[in-house]
Amino acid sequence: MPKVSHDYVKRKRNVILEAALSVCKDKPLYEITMRDIIRASGVSQGGIYRYYSDLDEILVEIINQANADADYKKDVDAIIENNAAPKEMLEKLFTFLGEYIKENLSTVGKIHFELTILFANNPDRQKKILPNITENESGQYLIKRILDTIHKGISLGIFQPEVSIEDLFTFIMASIDGIVRDVVLHKCYGMFQNEQILIDETRLMNTLCKSVQALLGCK
Repeated sequence: MPKVSHDYVKRKRNVILEAALSVCKDKPLYEITMRDIIRASGVSQGGIYRYYSDLDEILVEIINQANADADYKKDVDAIIENNAAPKEMLEKLFTFLGEYIKENLSTVGKIHFELTILFANNPDRQKKILPNITENESGQYLIKRILDTIHKGISLGIFQPEVSIEDLFTFIMASIDGIVRDVVLHKCYGMFQNEQILIDETRLMNTLCKSVQALLGCK
């Protein structure tokens, strides 16, 4: 291959990544093949291997890009700084999480959900992909700030938990995971198509917040 500029290579790789991301929106991550990306990008089979060694290298870049786009620590800090009352702080944090999920469901949410399925069914690919993923800590950071807010409310006597803190934290984590899973299944896969079932990220997170507040003895 003749020598080409760094910018040319970068543009070509971006074309391939954008095509791969479009494929991810229409097809489960664990079913994507290199042929799908070749077809979507318009790059020849020989051409695509000049920029990526295999499918998993492309998937790693997609996942890392999604993780980079999911950095919202500053938004969480702004909520904490602008809300002094623990009860109001909890409401704002849960609302933010619901709105974030709604805005990023088709990319970050779907990709990470399907990644767990890919790893469960392909342990060898997990060993290959996982070490190269740049972890995003925003989700863990948000949960930590929620837990810090609860501890603060308890220390101030504002919250008087009706269950153990350990059980409450487990309930919060399991509920958030369940909401994310069901929203992805509903909006990305068409499950739970029932007029009596309302799958709305923000409303579900607000309901979870009210449940947490009730368990914290809020009036």
